[in-house]
Amino acid sequence: MSARPPQSALAREPGELPRRLLTVLVCAALEPGLPGVLLFDLPPEHLAAVTDVFAGLVRMAGGDSAGTPVQRSTLNAATVDEDLWLRPRIRRGPEGIEFTVEPGPLTETGTGASLVVVPDLARLSVPGTRAAVQLLGADVATVEHTGFRHRWRPRTRWLAVCRTEDVEQVSPHILDRFPLRLAVPGLRPEPEPDPLGPLPAAWAAALDPRAPRPPMPLHTEVPPRVLEMLDARDGAGHRRTLALARTARALARLEAAEAGPDAAAGHGSAPRQGSVPPPGRHHVTAQHVDRAAELIRLRTVHRPAIPPGPGTAPTGPDLPEPRREDVEPVPGTTQDRHGALDTPVHSPGAEEPIGAATAPLPQDRIPDPTPYPEDTAGPRAEGSELRNPAPRPAGAPRTGRGPVVGVRRARDLWDLAPVRTAMEAAKNRAVREGRDRLVITPQDLRGYVRAPEPVTLLTLVLDHTCHPGWDWHPALEPFLQWAYVTRASVQVVEVGSGAAADELRAESFAARSTRDPRIAAALDRPPGRATPLAHGLDRAGRALRHAFQHHRAGYVEALLVVVTDGRGNVPLAAAHRGRRPGHDPVGRAGIEDALAAAGRIGSLGRTRLHCVVVDPGRRPYTALPAELAHALRGSVIVGRPDDEAVDRA
Repeated sequence: MSARPPQSALAREPGELPRRLLTVLVCAALEPGLPGVLLFDLPPEHLAAVTDVFAGLVRMAGGDSAGTPVQRSTLNAATVDEDLWLRPRIRRGPEGIEFTVEPGPLTETGTGASLVVVPDLARLSVPGTRAAVQLLGADVATVEHTGFRHRWRPRTRWLAVCRTEDVEQVSPHILDRFPLRLAVPGLRPEPEPDPLGPLPAAWAAALDPRAPRPPMPLHTEVPPRVLEMLDARDGAGHRRTLALARTARALARLEAAEAGPDAAAGHGSAPRQGSVPPPGRHHVTAQHVDRAAELIRLRTVHRPAIPPGPGTAPTGPDLPEPRREDVEPVPGTTQDRHGALDTPVHSPGAEEPIGAATAPLPQDRIPDPTPYPEDTAGPRAEGSELRNPAPRPAGAPRTGRGPVVGVRRARDLWDLAPVRTAMEAAKNRAVREGRDRLVITPQDLRGYVRAPEPVTLLTLVLDHTCHPGWDWHPALEPFLQWAYVTRASVQVVEVGSGAAADELRAESFAARSTRDPRIAAALDRPPGRATPLAHGLDRAGRALRHAFQHHRAGYVEALLVVVTDGRGNVPLAAAHRGRRPGHDPVGRAGIEDALAAAGRIGSLGRTRLHCVVVDPGRRPYTALPAELAHALRGSVIVGRPDDEAVDRA
């Protein structure tokens, strides 16, 4: 990486995304308290270039700018414990060939700098996740094994990448361990040799561990400013405050390096205890805290939104105005954000306005940059994220995992019925030798008869408020027929039912097959007033995630069918609380929450999950089902012909 005169690299804000990312990587290599960097929405094709830049910075901070290369390790979904801490080796000894163990990639022995790269944090294996939790930010680490014991202070730098929509799938323990976060959607590195731009000469000098580093005490205004910026993060812990303060200290060191040693004369000594140090070149001030918050695009109560710098795609208010060709206005009404929850969206009269509509989200829309997307992410999966899944015997037949439906003469020793076997042996006890004890012969062995475990799943999300005026049975018949033929299990989520116990919440039940009478009853329920579509999609997403992760037989394919017109008038927060949002206008809050829940389902991937939205064609908001299908990454089918369309204003 080349170096050039600084030209006040820190005097101007790092608005350009490559320069902002380079500043973050320099801070991580310079400050010992910032060992981990987490990048959101980094294009996969640019990971190698960013890794090379970070490895060069780590090598410079380790005191070896052109010698030994940085030891790199990649952790992914296939990482196991045997690949991390110790490695078996075969060597020739005095008594012949013998097996020994040596330190693994995460066991530091002081031989050089090291870097761990996680290409996809959401799909990191449980051993890799545990390793990150144990090492990132730890003061000491220990490995003990037969004939091996080592203790060290972790100094390895970590670089991880995660998509914003996958944040809810990541354990909060591991997210909390990465102090430096930056959203880099749309990153466009420059051509080699400097993908993120040239490194200023002053920054290169600051990274050299042989250069003198004066102490950087915190000014008295720094702690209140840090706490003020993060006062709205309830339950976030203390790691964010420490990360912001340490980032500010790293920026202060870079600023002092740019100024040179002569400009900081008189400020090199630390202040006496109890005295108030004046702001200087060798002090961390509130301005450095503000600059650190600006660097990672931290949103605070005083800075609600930090616009992206030049070179990045517009987000938020900078997005182009939505097109309204697909939305027909309601005669006699205006498109404002009125519409209380007491008045149903699907009333017999004129349609109620639901606020300003937004355009369908494009497939490659760049997310809103924020260092802590988990604060607004959906609910996480239940259970322990740091525990290995229950082992499944590889040789056990799939028929040995279903429910017991009977007993028969055993054909093998896999699935024996002990009680029935003992009963068969007791029948012949009087005529066998050794009457004082129970003798079991091969003829007495009995085994269980189990129903086959379903390997396909049909999830139905039924919006009863779009049901009046048309018969949805023909539209659902192909999907129910597919579930019947493939012997699929069925998960039904009902939204807006007039018979619901709580109209603000969705209801669901699981059926083993389409022959369950509850499915026919669910298709004939009367409509209600409220439409908690966001809550219904959220429950459907949880059911799908739980089915793929915890099902004993392992689902091969799942089909999600959503029958709705997309008009959700209950926000997700109101459904969770179980009470109305008061007199505040609902507007598009319920619709936006439904699109967000659909986006979380779409992020599960399309390998084993297929999503379909059945559009009833209700006017005037005919674009809402298409937006929902786009968020689900699925398709739209017409629920009824155009000549049967009703509910025209």
